[in-house]
Amino acid sequence: MLVVNRPGASARGGEAVGGVEGAGARNADGGAGVMKRSGPATGEGAAIATAFNLGDAEALRDELRAAGVDEELIRTVVSARIWKRYETRFKALQTSPDAAQAWWKNDEDGGYWGGQTKEQRAAMKDLQAEMKAESERVLGKDPREESMSPWLERQYGFVAAEKRQSLQELEQDYQELSSDLQRESRGFQMPLDADKARFLQEEKRRDLAMILTPEELADYDLRQSRTAQNLRWQMTKMDANEAEYRAVFEIRKEFDDVYNEYDGFGNRVRRSNDPEVRKERGEAEKAMKAQIKDALGAERYKVYVRANDHDYQQLQSAVKRFELPADTPAKIYDMRDEIPQLALRVADDANLTSEEKKAELGKLAEQARDRVKAALGPEVAQVYFDNNGMQWVRQLEQGTIISFDEDGGQQHRRIEQPPKKPADPKAK
Repeated sequence: MLVVNRPGASARGGEAVGGVEGAGARNADGGAGVMKRSGPATGEGAAIATAFNLGDAEALRDELRAAGVDEELIRTVVSARIWKRYETRFKALQTSPDAAQAWWKNDEDGGYWGGQTKEQRAAMKDLQAEMKAESERVLGKDPREESMSPWLERQYGFVAAEKRQSLQELEQDYQELSSDLQRESRGFQMPLDADKARFLQEEKRRDLAMILTPEELADYDLRQSRTAQNLRWQMTKMDANEAEYRAVFEIRKEFDDVYNEYDGFGNRVRRSNDPEVRKERGEAEKAMKAQIKDALGAERYKVYVRANDHDYQQLQSAVKRFELPADTPAKIYDMRDEIPQLALRVADDANLTSEEKKAELGKLAEQARDRVKAALGPEVAQVYFDNNGMQWVRQLEQGTIISFDEDGGQQHRRIEQPPKKPADPKAK
């Protein structure tokens, strides 16, 4: 049963987990059995010590304020004292490492979420919410929560502060549900598992629509969707600006929504072998690339295509590490257009034999290697070649010409050996 104990969402809702006191079960003063001081705060050392030892968070706060302590330090001290009251209950929900577990083996069952059960995780969340409510009752909202980390700002900065917590909780809930489902499959997924994963995706989408406005949901997709995850790295490599990212995203998202290549677990699925389906997809992909080219322009589209190529990414990494000129990858890649065209002229030369043509192709390949060595330096160039850089040059040396179209597609042409003459039956 896929249940996370947090109210207000269809796949995430569930029965309250027993064994954990709710905030309403606590005393109105914020702590069961906590002794309270009487009289006004004095700010004296003895009064501060008494409030601390009694676990009276409100008294401790007041005494520290009366003593003129900075508010940030007061929050730190009082929060630590509040935590102390919850520490035992938190520890009771944590799992202990199994000392009998073989050190040379992974724990197949306990690797998820520290080995906690669903019920323990739900109880932990309840306890965290209770402690947070107690802290806010005594100290007010933590002003530091208003300023997110740079990463969170990039991911959730498009929504108001009051929605960020709900959005983060939703993401965590569905991450747990998906992980639980993968764990239950034990590495052998059946069609029913894929159906469950797809159901989770659909439920998550509905829950997002309950939290976010249509405009916010569109901004969420720009940052968190599968299309965004696949596109962001490519956009980084081409140093795209925001307008370029948004333009390409809209085109790619429209294609991905129809021809999704990932299952509910995020695994790439096998494409259909149906000729009609493959033809339809190929035509749609061709149209998508044409749209992207129109949106970016011819020159930026060339950079976009190259940025998706592992070979080009290697060159970019080498440039950064060894502080080479920024245009080095582009200059090296321009040879992919230049040299194959020269090679095709050789292949079409009727005055050359097959052996002569291969010899000429070898010379062109050597020229390409020399130019790469001049651009990268001999040592870096050799490592680049050893890492399968410029495979088309290696193929050229073996008599196969690989030419590239503007979308990165390849066409192959091989210089064939002339057929061997039949053996002379009279020869002995």
